[in-house]
Amino acid sequence: MRAFHILIIGSFYALTLNAQSIPSIETTFSIHKNEKQTFSFALQKGYTLRAILIQKGIDLEISVYKKDDTVRLAHFDSPNGEYGPEHITFESPADGNYTLVINALSEDTAKEGKYSMRQKSIKILQAIHDSAFANGSGISTIILNKVTIENLTNLGMLWGFLKYLHPSIANGDHNWDADLFRVLPNLLSAQTKEEANSVLEKWVDALGKPDPCKTCKSIQNDSNIKLLPDYGNLFNKGNLNSTLIEKLDYIKNNRNQDENYYVDLAEGIGNPVFTKENPYYKMVYPDAGYRLLSLFRYWNIVQYFFPYRYAIGEDWNKVLPEFIPKFINAKDSIQYTISCLEIIARVHDSHANIWGVNNSLNSYFGKYYAPIQAKFIESKLVVTDYYSDTLSIKEKIKIGDIITKINNEPVNILVKKNLYITPASNYETQLRIMPNQRLLRSNLDSIKVEVQRDNKIFLINIPCYLASKLNLGIDFNPSPKDSSYKILDGNIGYIFPGRFKNSQLPAIKKMFENTRGIIIDMRCYPSEFMPFTFGHYIKPNASPFVKFTSGDVNNPGLFTLGPLYSNGEPNPDYYKGPIIEIVNAVSQSQAEYTTMAFQSAPNVTVIGSTTAGADGNVSPIILPGGIYTLISGIGVYYINGEETQRKGIRIDIELRPTIESIKDGKDLLMEKAIEIINSKNPKP
Repeated sequence: MRAFHILIIGSFYALTLNAQSIPSIETTFSIHKNEKQTFSFALQKGYTLRAILIQKGIDLEISVYKKDDTVRLAHFDSPNGEYGPEHITFESPADGNYTLVINALSEDTAKEGKYSMRQKSIKILQAIHDSAFANGSGISTIILNKVTIENLTNLGMLWGFLKYLHPSIANGDHNWDADLFRVLPNLLSAQTKEEANSVLEKWVDALGKPDPCKTCKSIQNDSNIKLLPDYGNLFNKGNLNSTLIEKLDYIKNNRNQDENYYVDLAEGIGNPVFTKENPYYKMVYPDAGYRLLSLFRYWNIVQYFFPYRYAIGEDWNKVLPEFIPKFINAKDSIQYTISCLEIIARVHDSHANIWGVNNSLNSYFGKYYAPIQAKFIESKLVVTDYYSDTLSIKEKIKIGDIITKINNEPVNILVKKNLYITPASNYETQLRIMPNQRLLRSNLDSIKVEVQRDNKIFLINIPCYLASKLNLGIDFNPSPKDSSYKILDGNIGYIFPGRFKNSQLPAIKKMFENTRGIIIDMRCYPSEFMPFTFGHYIKPNASPFVKFTSGDVNNPGLFTLGPLYSNGEPNPDYYKGPIIEIVNAVSQSQAEYTTMAFQSAPNVTVIGSTTAGADGNVSPIILPGGIYTLISGIGVYYINGEETQRKGIRIDIELRPTIESIKDGKDLLMEKAIEIINSKNPKP
C-alpha cells in the first residue's frame, strides 16, 4: 500500500485520513503535528493484532478504539522520543471492527515527520491469552536436595535458552512463564537426574523442531566481539542426555532470526527492552513456583543481555544453583525481596538495585531516616550536612562528628553486614549508598549513635523521620536554588551540571569569555544531555571519545563493538582556557559518559576519586511482586577499548576530602581545581 500524502495549507493541522488497512509490508507515511491518521482492522475475540511502527523524526502515540466508539482500549507510547519502534500488541475483547489512531504528541517540537508501519500477524497469541497460572503456580513448597538443585539448575538454564532462541517461543506462541509451571511438577517428581533429563527432553520435543535457518551464521573470529554467548551447563559433557544436547545444538544453529516477543533492542541505542515481562504486582510474596520464575527470569536476562557479564567477577553459571535454595526457602515477602536484592548485588552494577517504593525493603531497613547526611571519609563515617534544618538536630550532632556506633553496633561491623545487599559497581559507591540507605535508618522514631568529637565520646539519641519530611535531595544537589553557573573569585567560571540547561549555553559563553579557566563540578547527575552542546563549546574540532557494545536478539549472549563516536565540530572560538572537572562516587552513568566526552577536549583535567562505574543506557527489569530493577544495557568504552564499568572514568589527579577539611568547612577538591587553574593560567 502506498503512503498517503496530504497538502496542508496554514498552521493548524487537524486533518484525519480516512481509515485504511494496516499494510502487511513495511510502508512509510508522512504525518504533521496535530494530525491524526487512522487504520482499520477486524478481530475475532481472543485474537491478537501485532504490528510495528518505526518513528522517523517525530514522537508518535498509538491508540486503539472500537470502530465508531470513543473509549480508548489500548495505548502505546514508548519513552524513545522521535526515533525508534512502537510495538503494537492488541488482544480483542470481542468480535468486531477496530480503529488504530496515530497522532504526534502535542509537546513534540517537530512540525512533521515520517513513520513506517507493518502488520506482523493476527492470531491467538498464547503469550497473552494463556492465563492458566495467573493466580499462582500451584507449587507452594519444594523439598530440596543435591539432585533437585542440579535438576532445577538445568531447568532454569534450559528455560532461558529456549525463551531467547527457539522460534516458537520468540513468536509469542507460548506463555513461557506458564509453561515453566507445566513442566515443573514433572521435574520435581523425578527421583534421579536421568528421569529429570527425560522430562526436559520431552518438553523440548513438544515445542517442535525449528525450520532450518538460512541466515543463522556461526560466530567467526572477530576483533570486534567483546562477549560470546554462554549457554551455562547445557552443553557440558555428561550433564544432559546426548540426544537432548543434539537437539539443543540444532536449536542453537537454527535459532530465531525475527523479533522476539520477550525482548527487543531499543532503536538507535541497542540496550535490551523487556516490556513483555509480566510483573505480577499482586504477588508481593509469590509462591515457590513464582519465586523460581523470578530467579530464572533475572539470571537469564543477565546471562544473555548484560554487556558486562564478563566483569561480574565470578562465574555467573555458579550463581544460579547457589540462589535456588535462597529463593525457594524465602519464608515471607521480606526474605523474598532480600533474595532478589542479593542476586542483583552480585552483578556489581551501580544501575542495578531495587528502585521505587518497596514496602518490604522499608520494613527491613527501616521506614524512618536520620536527618543527618553522613559520608565515609578516611574510612570513617563522618557527619557532613543535615537533611533537616531544625535547630534541635544541629545542637545534638555537629558537622565533622565521627559516628562510631549505631544502636550499639560498631559501624565497621554494620558495613560488613550490609555489603552483600548493597548493589554497586565498586566499593566506593557501596560506601556512598550505605549511610543513608542502610545504616542511618530505623523502624523506630529514633536511633542511638556514638560519636567521636575532639577526642571525646558522646552518646546521642537522634530522632528519625519519614523520607517525605527530609531534604534527601542534597546528596545530589546541595544548593537547588543556586544558578548552574557563576564566576568565582579570581575570574574563574563554575558549572554545576546538576542544574545546567542547554538553553543557558549562550549566556555562559558570554559570561565566561574572558575567564581564566572553568571548573565543572560533576559531583552530581547532569540535568540535561551535555556531550554535544557544552562538549562542542570546549573543543576546536570533532574527535572520537567513545565506542559501544550492544547485544543481539538473533544471537543472544553475543556483544560486539560498534564504531567510534565523536563530539565537537570545527570551532575556532572554542574555550581555550584550562578546564578542571571534579568527580567522585556520586558521578554516575550520564555524568560518567559526559566526562568521557569532555576528556576528549584539549584542556581538560579530571580530579577527584573513583566514580560509580555504571555507564550506558539502562534496561528496566520487572520481577514477580512488581520488583523493579535495572541493568546497564550497553557496554561503554574509551576509544582504546578501556572500560568504565566497575572501574569508573579516568582520573588525572586523585584527591579526596579529609575529616579535618569537613570540620573546617573546606572543599579540598574545589581548592585544588582553583590551584591548578592558577598554575596553568596565572593571574595578570
